[in-house]
Amino acid sequence: MGNKKQILVGAADVYLGPSGTTKPALVGGTKYRTTLATADGSTSTGVGTLVTNWKNVGYTQEGLEVSYEPDYADVQVDQLLDAAKIFKQGMTVSLRTTFAEATLDNLLIAWGQLDATVSSVGPFEREAAMEAGSLGAAPVERGLIAIGNSPEHAADNNYGERVYHAFRVLSVESSAHSMSRNDPTVVPVSFRALPDDSTSRYGSIRDRLNV
Repeated sequence: MGNKKQILVGAADVYLGPSGTTKPALVGGTKYRTTLATADGSTSTGVGTLVTNWKNVGYTQEGLEVSYEPDYADVQVDQLLDAAKIFKQGMTVSLRTTFAEATLDNLLIAWGQLDATVSSVGPFEREAAMEAGSLGAAPVERGLIAIGNSPEHAADNNYGERVYHAFRVLSVESSAHSMSRNDPTVVPVSFRALPDDSTSRYGSIRDRLNV
C-alpha cells in the first residue's frame, strides 16, 4: 500500500539572494521561513541577526516549476536495430514561476538586471532603468531558495518543509507582462540554473521533518 503522508500539496515561498553555496544556517526545530525572516542562525553572529540579503519575492501564481532536463545521445551500430550505448551530452536545469506582485524590483529580476538600478527620485517615487546593456555583458547571477511542504510528520498530520537552494540562477529568457482591464498584472519569470564551480552541483533539496 501507499502512504498518504508522502503526497505533497501546497505552494512554495520564493526568496532571492546572493549567488553561491552559502545560505543562512538551518536551525533545528525552527522553520526556515522564520530563519530567513528574522535570523541567520549562524554560530558566528548568533541567532537574532537580521537577514537582509535574502528577500521574499512576495505572492506568486501557478506555483514553482523545477525542470530537470538531461540530454542523451545514442551510439548506433550496424549489428543492432537500436543503440548500443547512450551517453549524456548536455544538461539543463530551470525554475519557473509567476510573480503576482508586479513591483519594480520583481520586474528587474525578470529582466536580469541589478537591484541597484531602482532608485528613489522623490517622495513616494521610485524609478527603474530599462537598461540596454552592452555587447558581451554577463547576466546577473542570483541565488534562489524556495520553501514548500515535505512529507507529513510520522506522528501527526503536519507537513514538514522542503527547502530548495539553487546556487546560481539567471533570468535569460524573454518576459512579457500586460496591463489589462480584466486581468491582474503579473510577471512570469524563468530562471536558468548553472552548476557551482567548486561543487559541480546545481544546488540542494532538503526535507525537514522536525519543524
